[in-house]
Amino acid sequence: MHTRTRPHRPAACAAIAAAVMFAAPLATASGAANAPAASRHSDAPAAGRPAAGGSCTPSVTRLPDLGHGGAAIAFSGGTVVGDVADARGFPHPAIWRNGHLQVIRTPAIRFGGANDINARGQILGSTLSRAFNITNSWELFRGRITILRNVPGSRGHYARRINNRGQIAGADGNLALTRTVAVRWDSASAAPVPLAPRPGDTFSFSKGINDRAQVAGDTDEADGTPHAAIWSPSGRIRVFSGAYGPGSPSDLFVINDAGTSAGESFNAAFTANQATIWSRRGVPAGLGFLPGLNQSKALGLSGSGFVSGESGLFDYTNFTFSAVHAFVWPGHGPLLTLPVPHLPYARSGSNVHQISDNGTVAGTAGPAHGVWHAYVWACAFQQAFLPPPPAARPSRTASTSAARLRPAGLPRWTAFRHIDLLPGH
Repeated sequence: MHTRTRPHRPAACAAIAAAVMFAAPLATASGAANAPAASRHSDAPAAGRPAAGGSCTPSVTRLPDLGHGGAAIAFSGGTVVGDVADARGFPHPAIWRNGHLQVIRTPAIRFGGANDINARGQILGSTLSRAFNITNSWELFRGRITILRNVPGSRGHYARRINNRGQIAGADGNLALTRTVAVRWDSASAAPVPLAPRPGDTFSFSKGINDRAQVAGDTDEADGTPHAAIWSPSGRIRVFSGAYGPGSPSDLFVINDAGTSAGESFNAAFTANQATIWSRRGVPAGLGFLPGLNQSKALGLSGSGFVSGESGLFDYTNFTFSAVHAFVWPGHGPLLTLPVPHLPYARSGSNVHQISDNGTVAGTAGPAHGVWHAYVWACAFQQAFLPPPPAARPSRTASTSAARLRPAGLPRWTAFRHIDLLPGH
């Protein structure tokens, strides 16, 4: 599940939009798996050596906001994109150029966030209604905003990733999940290309795209049960099993140019959820969890196979978190977490998205009970550590509660997927 996990103010803040990241080589992924499984996975990408030596100086940089929190989702060169909250808790798209904040506020983009940026500097984002239903997506390039086109008859769409060729992956539909279909736009001005679900399934959703125009996402049964899927440039679909066995549910958030993808796997009862990486042939490897936690999700994947994401302590009955922490994975061994400045692990929370081959990571972090801010970690693997298991915590220490974010009456699977579609996820 791709969950915004910072404990902002009321419900409006809980839906704060699009995070920021440093997209050097733009390649992210979701998923985590237990170290032994991933290490034995012969088809998994061999991660490059973490950046080290004199050319890499570890640092943690908090990016400025409006005083009410923010999130970093993607980056390229010295530019990071994401969102910042205003005093009412409403999210606004944010761009940090060499650390300087620019907030996008136009009649066309009242609320929302920036979701991605490519090497050309094309920025992709989504616009929200006051009810936090995603209504439109847009591209910002050279000062011009282009609103993406809908599938005929549609009432809205969501775009999550843009590759270095300007092709975009997302879905046509809205957070009500009354209908969604995976979509690829070959440019911001192009007509959307629907990517159909697997025969017999009802919905599809795409969340990642590589420079070969392969799209990663999921094909969903009528009750919302997702299955990891990759569409070729011609629209041919391949469906993968999750890490819990043949046919087990899963979904993808990212795919790199080698064809490796990452996301999360679920068991059929929806009582377990772990970050997963898939080989180009579709073989899954679960990455496990941070010590003492029971949930994880991969959100970033570099070209050499580094993975980033979040791991939490999740109540699968009541849809609440009592702890959430960022993780990074170098391609072997256990998941590792990252430091949050001025806070011990047990009193902090964090969540990271994009990771690059030089170990740069972008995300959001802060006190477990307070406002979270956008951060960038440089040389992540030189400062990552294996944390101790958390002490018992009451469930109210939670960050985001999925129960309060989902529309009333949605089936269990669909409610969980609803969280994945929120901005910043």
